[in-house]
Amino acid sequence: MNNVYALVEHFYENNIDAEPILAQDFLEKYLRKHAWHGADDRALQRIWAVVRMLITYIEQMHLYSFASLTVYDYQEILYRLAQSETNFDLTEADVKECFDIMEDFYVCYHKEYEDGDELVYLQDARASVYEDGKFLMPPRRSQDEFYSSLNHQENVTEEDVDKLNALLDDLLHRVGVYFHGKQFLRDMNRALLLYSGPDYASIPAEDNLTPEQEMYWLSFWDYFLFDYHMIESDEVPLRYYFQHEKARLTISEQDIIRDLLGAKFTVFYVESIREDFVTCRNLFTDECIDLPDPDWIYPDAEHMIFFGHLHARGVMMLNYVTSLPASDKLRRRMKDIILRQLEFFRCQKPGATLDDFFQRDAVAVRHTLNIMANFAQLNVVPLRKAPKPLPVNLDIRRSFQDEERVLREVSLRIGFSAFSVQLICKLFEDYMSVADPAPYPEEMPAIITACLLCYGTINGLDFEDIPELYDLFGADHDAIQHHIETLRQRLGCTRFDPRYLTEEGTVSSLYLS
Repeated sequence: MNNVYALVEHFYENNIDAEPILAQDFLEKYLRKHAWHGADDRALQRIWAVVRMLITYIEQMHLYSFASLTVYDYQEILYRLAQSETNFDLTEADVKECFDIMEDFYVCYHKEYEDGDELVYLQDARASVYEDGKFLMPPRRSQDEFYSSLNHQENVTEEDVDKLNALLDDLLHRVGVYFHGKQFLRDMNRALLLYSGPDYASIPAEDNLTPEQEMYWLSFWDYFLFDYHMIESDEVPLRYYFQHEKARLTISEQDIIRDLLGAKFTVFYVESIREDFVTCRNLFTDECIDLPDPDWIYPDAEHMIFFGHLHARGVMMLNYVTSLPASDKLRRRMKDIILRQLEFFRCQKPGATLDDFFQRDAVAVRHTLNIMANFAQLNVVPLRKAPKPLPVNLDIRRSFQDEERVLREVSLRIGFSAFSVQLICKLFEDYMSVADPAPYPEEMPAIITACLLCYGTINGLDFEDIPELYDLFGADHDAIQHHIETLRQRLGCTRFDPRYLTEEGTVSSLYLS
């Protein structure tokens, strides 16, 4: 019984529950299509092994639909294939081939049947076997693993909700304690400064909190864990914690953090409130979002704007949500202003999407919405035309790689973040591409110093009033001043120039420009 069609016939004869999951006739047509395009029987049996495992798993788990499969189900299917198929191993190549087979099958399946989001969850499953760009199979879960088991529960019991909340509270408490360590003091102070802006001097202590102060800290931690970028690594803290503490986490805790890391910063408003869920609308994509548990909603919710981190998929859908008063008209104005900020952000990252902007500058979005809601200030973005960025010049980069290495080392030593150093080096490269020929290396100390000083001024720092910075490289002060003036003239640099603006500069620009 080596012929693939005989194997399919035998399977369906002995599994009466398989037909409702996938019609035998459709499957045979699918296999014949591949045979027509040149697939031999060995390749067809490889396809059949994957599809058979999908059907068998759905049947055994009483799911009845491909759309019911979650990321954790796909991971278990891979483990089962490795057990049952002698020619399938949990290598990157075999796992990729398996996902490719599933994807091709789902594409054909959708041409015949209109079903759920199989491809969406399949892409999530593909991503789940990589960490930091490297292939890594997640650990195999037992069937009674608490967190992953919640995926298939239509109605989560009150007991399970309490257990999940306790698990999450304990986990986030440990994360908070971790980042209160001495090694993160600079990051915590910088994050508080970025988050609080002009109100930095009035930050409340974290104990004996009033309800308003508690809201401040909940919102801050939502920003810090998901949106803040660390000074040395440019990572978001929650990902940093996961990478460094993963070995100390249970499988459920690892799954919770993976779901949390999949959350996206989202700005939305409420359309309707029902007994069990709230229907919301994404301000920018117009996507409809149904959120569970309407207890967090304010009485006047339909005249407010909300932002926070939402999970489109996975057990947990909602973290702390910040709310601000906003009429329909103001919400439209907020949208226009944020999209204008995106346009300026593209000066730094051409072709950037709204998600790219939120991932880098969510703190600026928070401040913008707050200013517009609470201070009746509608023009928080300059009306000037966004400057045109210079393309990356690889010849310049190669020619001055030693100088850039020194510039990076000094910038980090001064206290600039890893992301700021990237922007400083881009400013240096842009200037070198338009500067007059000069005797090198004699002029280089003055050029590097001028770039550092100009970068500080662009981002709202008064570097030019600090005499010590002029002497960093022992350059002649007149030469430094000459290059500062030439750089500003040739590149058209202004204060808060979006091509070279970091998080600090972006926040400052909202209050000082």
